[in-house]
Amino acid sequence: MDRLFVRLVLYLVRFAGAVAGVWGVAYAVNGATQAGGAITVRVLQLPQATDRLGLSGVRLPGGVSLADGELPLQVWGSTAAEQVVSRSDVLLGGLCALVAAFLLGRLLTSVFEGEPYRRGNAARVAWLAVLVFVSGAGQALPGVAVASVLDRTGLGGTFGPAPGLSWVPFAGAAFLLALAVALRARRRASPAP
Repeated sequence: MDRLFVRLVLYLVRFAGAVAGVWGVAYAVNGATQAGGAITVRVLQLPQATDRLGLSGVRLPGGVSLADGELPLQVWGSTAAEQVVSRSDVLLGGLCALVAAFLLGRLLTSVFEGEPYRRGNAARVAWLAVLVFVSGAGQALPGVAVASVLDRTGLGGTFGPAPGLSWVPFAGAAFLLALAVALRARRRASPAP
């Protein structure tokens, strides 16, 4: 394969990882500077709170509905911890992308050199699975900030945190883990170099 193309791909992967890592940290730090200001959180109205809000008789026009009952709630007087934790999914995802970019760089180098079963590649893929899992699990962290905001404002009996988890990262992590096991088995089956 053309060496220039390989170097360009490796450079782009590492550059994207570095940008994601810096962006995640900068976004969380920016959140800390917003303490005392407004914080917007996604909440679900609890079924038992319909009468308290006076929404029981509200009719929405045709074709208009709440997305799974989710509402954005803007609350003033946020704390630095609430702001940072509400952005922690981006922070964790960015840091995971940074580490993954360097793992991918080593993995892609071996593939481009025609040695996809090189020693350590199975471990790199397994670590990629761990990073995808951690990043996916990090989607639940803003719910901690939502719970804190609702507790601070006394709205905990009216609203609850909107779910933030998706099954896609966990399925991706399972696929990568299966790939790591297959790479390890193939490496053991092949003669040692």
